[in-house]
Amino acid sequence: MAAALVIAVVLGGINLDLRSQVAPTTTVVESLQEDGNFTVLSEAMNSTGLTEVLNGTGPFTVFAPTDDAFGELPSMEQERLMSDQENLSEVLRYHVVAGDITNESLTNGMALITLEGRDLTVVMNETGTYVNDAKVTKDIDSINGMVYSLDAVMKPRTLVQTVENDTELSMLLEALDRTNLTDELNASGPFTLFAPTDAAFEDNEMVSELLQRNDTASMDELRELLLYHVVPAKVVAGNGTMNQTLEALSGQRLVYKIDGENVSINNNEVVESNIIATNGVIYTLDTMLTPPQTINMTLAENESFSRAYQGLSEVNLTEQLNASGPFTVFVPSNEAFDAVSQLPQDEDNLTALLTFHVVNGEMFSWQLENGTLTTLNGQTLNVTVEEANGTTTWTIGNATIVTSDIICTNGVIHVVDEVLLPPDMMAGKGRTG
Repeated sequence: MAAALVIAVVLGGINLDLRSQVAPTTTVVESLQEDGNFTVLSEAMNSTGLTEVLNGTGPFTVFAPTDDAFGELPSMEQERLMSDQENLSEVLRYHVVAGDITNESLTNGMALITLEGRDLTVVMNETGTYVNDAKVTKDIDSINGMVYSLDAVMKPRTLVQTVENDTELSMLLEALDRTNLTDELNASGPFTLFAPTDAAFEDNEMVSELLQRNDTASMDELRELLLYHVVPAKVVAGNGTMNQTLEALSGQRLVYKIDGENVSINNNEVVESNIIATNGVIYTLDTMLTPPQTINMTLAENESFSRAYQGLSEVNLTEQLNASGPFTVFVPSNEAFDAVSQLPQDEDNLTALLTFHVVNGEMFSWQLENGTLTTLNGQTLNVTVEEANGTTTWTIGNATIVTSDIICTNGVIHVVDEVLLPPDMMAGKGRTG
């Protein structure tokens, strides 16, 4: 990508940019040597024979850590790196890609195979362009390729090696070891690992008990739980908004959302995203993910839905919500039920009320559109979707969704702030307050 000479010309109130392309005059090696910010890298390239390679025809793309980037390494790590020529050569070749990778060709999540043989991953978001975890600070066009300046030295580590080097993931590493998952996550992948921190492990009594028991059955159960935290694909968080479901190695689904800089998994906010490894990417979480259950079991085991579950049980609808479905259920919170002065006492009317909250088919929040939905009781619900100031509001009948996309094995739950009243009950509704 040639550098651009930009001249602003104003004619009759119209601002014109005239750009003349300036052809590069230096090789990637000469570009590094002449810049003045890559002396450590240049010397290391000379000592390992990489300079001779990069003086070839190429083209090559060099992701070049600055002198300051090398200076950020702990002193002992610097000494070990520079004194071990084999390791140094491996690390340097991990920063070089065969081919002329221009700025225009970079895309979020793009995988680049290095001369070392393992992948780099491009990450593009509101804060800039990154290669793995290193930020691109400038680019230099050269005769035989491109140079991208980086603010960090990249280390070729697998997912497991990355976990090993994070002091807040020590319990995850122990759990992976005990369940024989380390070898699998050291394989080529790619994988996405949603990594619970030590605090997440300590806060989860069930997982703590499994680790303490350490018997075969407990380790099998823990393994299944950990497999729910791994997706057999590389999922890189980028710009804007994204909503999708992912299938974990356990065979169960996750809900993955991006909203600007906020990333969530199953409505749990991610602590840190896009920790890039050679065979995938890591997101850290401060909670353990819970594998989905049926809609019925999800309602039964969550105290926040006790009023809804009680009503469904009274009219024998719980078994229906254990069926394969799929269903979309708009579940009023306990507070929503408390706000209704009197619910129907007879079974027929209570059934009509509760089935007005259930729709055949699975609709996540991002699939809901302005219009109507036909409920299990045969009547229709009005749906309104409004966007304002970057926030989406879903109005379902007379209620608003307050928590969306609780994923279940046979559908999805959306929590609403009011009990949905069928049209024939609206006239006689009574409310406390």
